[in-house]
Amino acid sequence: MITHGDDLLISGAWLLGLGTLVGAIGQTRQTLTGTNLGKDLVLKGNVIEAVGNSLQAIGRTKMLNSENEHSETYFIFGAWLEAAGNTANAVGIDIQLNGSEEEGTRTDALGSGIQGLGATFEAFGASLTEATFSRSLEIKGNGLIAAGSFLESIGNIFILNEKRRMGEQILLLGSWTQVIGAFILIDAFSIGPEPEQPEKGKEGLNSHYSYVNYYA
Repeated sequence: MITHGDDLLISGAWLLGLGTLVGAIGQTRQTLTGTNLGKDLVLKGNVIEAVGNSLQAIGRTKMLNSENEHSETYFIFGAWLEAAGNTANAVGIDIQLNGSEEEGTRTDALGSGIQGLGATFEAFGASLTEATFSRSLEIKGNGLIAAGSFLESIGNIFILNEKRRMGEQILLLGSWTQVIGAFILIDAFSIGPEPEQPEKGKEGLNSHYSYVNYYA
């Protein structure tokens, strides 16, 4: 039986995947055309990601207990940081669309850095949990989201330093890196029972969270 907290985690993961995909499509159009075409999609993608991160933070909070408090604290803090970073990204892009290119790019760069830091906290939180296949996917997924976010921050810094072509290419790489990471997280939160470590002899000992046994 899936719990409300688990449900929020999975819903948040799907929104995160959708948001990164929408943003990456928008960034691809922007990079290929060398114009602001597609920037509106990047903005919408970041808003969707912020909602997804918020749902995950709330879901983690509902699942918090004395046994998982140490790792969950990193997850919760990281998810809220990601939500804040994506919100800053959306604000920065909106500022760019309204004519303040440099100010908007600075805000966007800051937001991506905050988002990357949040994903790093989540990856670290996953590393503190019991060794399972879903845990490995969580580390990889959040690690890729962190890497992609930092790449986007670097890309914006290149643009601020009047190296727009290189900056746009780095932004494109960062956006699709996040897509891969987000869909790995969807797998992590939706995965079925794990066959690893059968010698324990008890169903559920290998579980990270109850969503690991969702299909049991």
